Amino acid sequence: MKVCTVLGCIMFGKERSEDELLEIRYRLRRMLYRGADRGRDSFGVVGVRKNGELDILKAKGIPKLSPFKIPVRTDTALVIANNRAEPTTEYSQRKDNDHIQPFVGRTIVVSHNGTISNDKELEARLNLQRTSKIDSAILPPLLEKIWNGSAEHLAKILRDEVVGSFALAVADTRQPNTLYLAVNYKPMFLQYKEKLRALYFASMDYYFDDFGKPLWKSSPVRQLSPYTLLRIDTKMADREISLWKSRHSVSKARKRVLAVCSAGLDSTVAATILKVHGYKIDILHFRYRHRAERKESESIHKIAKTLGCRLIELDLDFFENTVRSSSLINRRLSVRKDGMSGAELAHEWVPARNLVFLSLATAYAEEKGYDYISIGVNLEEAGAYSDNEMIFVRKFNEVLPFSTNLQKRIEVLMPVGNLVKHEIVKLGIKVHAPLDLTWSCYEGGQKHCGKCGPCFMRKTAFKIAGIVDPVEYE
Repeated sequence: MKVCTVLGCIMFGKERSEDELLEIRYRLRRMLYRGADRGRDSFGVVGVRKNGELDILKAKGIPKLSPFKIPVRTDTALVIANNRAEPTTEYSQRKDNDHIQPFVGRTIVVSHNGTISNDKELEARLNLQRTSKIDSAILPPLLEKIWNGSAEHLAKILRDEVVGSFALAVADTRQPNTLYLAVNYKPMFLQYKEKLRALYFASMDYYFDDFGKPLWKSSPVRQLSPYTLLRIDTKMADREISLWKSRHSVSKARKRVLAVCSAGLDSTVAATILKVHGYKIDILHFRYRHRAERKESESIHKIAKTLGCRLIELDLDFFENTVRSSSLINRRLSVRKDGMSGAELAHEWVPARNLVFLSLATAYAEEKGYDYISIGVNLEEAGAYSDNEMIFVRKFNEVLPFSTNLQKRIEVLMPVGNLVKHEIVKLGIKVHAPLDLTWSCYEGGQKHCGKCGPCFMRKTAFKIAGIVDPVEYE
């Protein structure tokens, strides 16, 4: 088990001048120095020349900013480096080159951040010989024995043979002009420097020399998407391959969706759309001790029955016991009853509600094997509620691979995320959503109050759509 820094670069085009090589060495030295925050026991740098020869530097401790020989020459194609943090379980008094990353085999060079938990099983099953008992050291002999040299086959090995976490930089001296970068949930960032015709990679974005500088003074930094293999060569040909294992079925009818539904218009239409498109829907409803809980519960039971969906209700007293600032929870406060004003500002804001709901839904979905979660966020309410904005769901999806266990692939869907209320009403009619069973009001009376923000939006939306609202108002 390790926390390490993986870094380096690949260089494109013709050979470089001495001034360009000095700047490349400087940048790599700075990255190694900064990378010591993820590893202070040793560091190593391997330069791969265009003819397959290697230049290797390895040392104990922390790299200094003062000049040391970075192995970059005029004919260097790529550089792979590593700062290693030696964990308690792999502590060794002996720290010779065999124990310092990058690990170098007969033809394969690997820098690894993460854990290979099945290294001993691979060693025994495939009769592999490694130079160190450190788990990462299994990778060069593994690849030298079973890898055919293609990006597709490397992706298959990482998906099917290697168990654990990883951010990897891999070079093969038989194809010295090609770099392979691969991650599951471990981070890897990329930055292209046009002036130097070089692509840099590192475990953290702030290792790059111009991180945080004004945009017009730096090249954009992007993160390699989780569960991705990137193949790139010195001719700038690149290809990305997914490392996600295929879902259990290609058929959408087998795709399991956990639909977070309040019993309101938006989440009900969202769940109905997915069902119409052949997804297998189960409804998740939170009873979080708010004013309309009883009416929402009555409605969601009817909605689930009408849609033929299993209903899961989760009791949640967190807001009631700890968050008292919202009038939806604290009955000593009044709900805004002035129509448009109540719709245009989040007067009844429940702190981080959608974030809490989606986090709990993710835990349930991971435990029970769902492929997707759906939520009824929409363009209309995004004007007042930040957790209804489409970017909120996109950002939540971005963090999901770092929040769930290995190969637990879950995605949040927002079927009405780009629609306003009257469009949702029209779509609901089109897909035969049970709009007559929905409950939109903040209050929990026998009928919709007709005066709170959601009631105002609902009435107005049905009027714009030219459709009679099937629910009753006081």
